[in-house]
Amino acid sequence: MKNQINIADIPGINPLIKDYINKKESTTPFYGRNLSPESLLSQAKEKTSSYIHKEKLVKELQKQLEKLKLSDKQKTNLNNLSLANSVTITTGHQLNLMTGPVYFIYKILHAIKLCDEMNKYQSKFNFIPIFWMATEDHDFEEINHFYFNKNIIHWNEKHRDFVGEISTKGLKEILSDFYEQLKYYPFGKEVRKIIEKSYFSAANLSDATRILVHELFKEYGLLFIDGNSKSLKKLFIPFVKDDITEKRSFQIISSTIKKLKSNHYNIQVNPRKINFFYHKNWERNRIDETNGTYYILGSCKNFSEREILKEIDEHPENFSPNALMRPVYQEVLLPNVAYIGGNAEIAYWLELKDYFITQNIPFPILVPRNSFLLINEVQESKMKRLSWKINDLFLQKEKIINTIVEKKSSYMFDFSKYQSRLESIFDDLLIESANTNPSWKNMILAQKKKQFNGLEKINQRFYKANRLKHKEIVCNFENLHEELFPMGTWQERIFNFSSYYAIIGSDFLARIYKEINEFQSIVSVFNLEKGK
Repeated sequence: MKNQINIADIPGINPLIKDYINKKESTTPFYGRNLSPESLLSQAKEKTSSYIHKEKLVKELQKQLEKLKLSDKQKTNLNNLSLANSVTITTGHQLNLMTGPVYFIYKILHAIKLCDEMNKYQSKFNFIPIFWMATEDHDFEEINHFYFNKNIIHWNEKHRDFVGEISTKGLKEILSDFYEQLKYYPFGKEVRKIIEKSYFSAANLSDATRILVHELFKEYGLLFIDGNSKSLKKLFIPFVKDDITEKRSFQIISSTIKKLKSNHYNIQVNPRKINFFYHKNWERNRIDETNGTYYILGSCKNFSEREILKEIDEHPENFSPNALMRPVYQEVLLPNVAYIGGNAEIAYWLELKDYFITQNIPFPILVPRNSFLLINEVQESKMKRLSWKINDLFLQKEKIINTIVEKKSSYMFDFSKYQSRLESIFDDLLIESANTNPSWKNMILAQKKKQFNGLEKINQRFYKANRLKHKEIVCNFENLHEELFPMGTWQERIFNFSSYYAIIGSDFLARIYKEINEFQSIVSVFNLEKGK
């Protein structure tokens, strides 16, 4: 079984993302170019004509990667990055324990494949995949766990620091049960080796994640960057000053948000007047300003405007961008032409175009990542027996049950004809009352509502009775639905990559890579065991 569904056709997807994918006119003010090979070439031409940080970027990357044994493809990409005609395609994520949900892997593979396809398509530019490590996030609760199948492995610690700087001390004990479970899987030994090389040897979460991602993707040529670097943040000083003292990003993004709201789109992230945190002494605190004094919230520290500008010049590493300024930081540092992200990420990137224009930064092409629903032989067989069609996979659970029960029933009671009859009766009564006593209208409408409520109760009785007749089918469906949509959500948002890697090894990455449709926003449903 192998099928692809357009993400825009799936119920419940953010309307802004649906309209963006469908190129609806109401979204065009919020982005630059659509995704296509030709657009990527145009974007590359624009970016290379204005990008000025190649030498410093490559020097910092060499420093960050010096302890890793790079593959030939990584070495080539790192060398090529210094060339004037090299550009990047980037994705990024938090430093989730063991990479967290498996979509972490999907994002990276999408970026890699898009680069590979562009390098096959043309030779004018070198396209290089980059993983942006979100080491400066501080929400530890979001990254401190992962699911191996349905078993949660949880890191119970309390931290307020950048997650990248958290010590890995104690992780050996946390991962010990998981480590033991892996013994019983064909490729469990490979996963254990990756854990040993990363979490059991690195000093902090940033280093551990870098090693882990390297072990998984080195043969694909992926490079990775940590923006928490003084030398890199020096390049961002003018933008930090502009945001903190001029509040320009707040003004412009707020104006964009008004436009989005006027088109009835929900807002993913609202800007603050100051969109940077102050990071010092193991804490990351918001900055607020009142009457020219800049306060570090949650501390006793404050600055005058002159003092905070001096602090930015001397210690740019103490200033950390929030979710809205991180894309700006990324695009200043990298010769980037496209960003691969999930729907929520793309939604907040769409708030930023006007700000990019004012700062003379090319706005990258936004690419909603591919999603996957992976099934096995048994699940595929169950789906066929239940007549559960691929196009119905993402409907509400009760709607799917209704469809399945209806298909399996030799007799289905059609209640709509009784609703039509009742509607007709009350339409006639309203006409008669208008000719007899118009004041009866509200009484008749109230009675109509009462009768329809009663009819619906009878309908529900028929429905429950019919469902009870097919109790076994409903039970089988609910069990299968829980397997495919654990905890009521998408599989890729729960299970860790190790759930699959432990079974088929690195072929897991190869099969996902093969299935990615790099120029389309789709969900692929396929049997991972067959590789098709």
